[in-house]
Amino acid sequence: MNAVLAVARHQLRILKGDPGFLVIVILMPLAIMPIMRRSLAVNLEAVGFVGADGSEQVVPGQIVLFGFFAAGNASFSLFREHGWHTWDRIRASAASPLALLAGISLPWIVIHVFYQFTLLGAGWVFFGLRLNGGSAAALVLVSLAFSFTTVSLVMLSAATFRTINQSQALVNVGAMVFGGVGGALVPFEQLPGWAQTIAPLTPHYWAMLGHRRIFLEAGRVADTAAPIAVLVAIGLVAAGLGAIRFRADETKEFFA
Repeated sequence: MNAVLAVARHQLRILKGDPGFLVIVILMPLAIMPIMRRSLAVNLEAVGFVGADGSEQVVPGQIVLFGFFAAGNASFSLFREHGWHTWDRIRASAASPLALLAGISLPWIVIHVFYQFTLLGAGWVFFGLRLNGGSAAALVLVSLAFSFTTVSLVMLSAATFRTINQSQALVNVGAMVFGGVGGALVPFEQLPGWAQTIAPLTPHYWAMLGHRRIFLEAGRVADTAAPIAVLVAIGLVAAGLGAIRFRADETKEFFA
């Protein structure tokens, strides 16, 4: 654990010196929310949620859509150490390969949770987002599960691919495809039939289902148990595969 925390502190020091990425992934969804909110209110009313003002879809939707971008810097951090030629120095510590992987992942899970609640807070202040009888505890659990899952999937890509371009391409395409198919852009009922069929294969669908039950259906923890459990299961599988695939002595290309 000491080795994990040491690597995590190293990652946080780097982010503190250059927080621009985190600022961008917070400002981008904030810029999109007011543009889409009114039309999504109409969409929600059309599928039966009379009285919804659109914030219940647009705020969680943008959080989930940009969630992969926010988590993407976890893989970027691993490749950056290779690009800076500092990876061998980190490897020379007492940290095991698993501790190295966990040490890079842990701060980004924390940062991802911070990202989500910053946007949820902005949704409350600027766009009228309210729990409407939903459970705050359920919201915390859904957010934690989504952060764990996205970072685990991103780190699996970092462990699998040799170059930063390969890893980031998967993250960027995954963000848009999973977000669109998973219901982050429009209510699930308005997706094409084929998208509704494959949506449950994406973590975005389960994250949106959890938020939907909280904000639109006054859901409690028990009502969000299934989405949380599926997200955690996906995250555990991804983390396990990432741990199996990760090789600390493998060369990664930062600019390739």
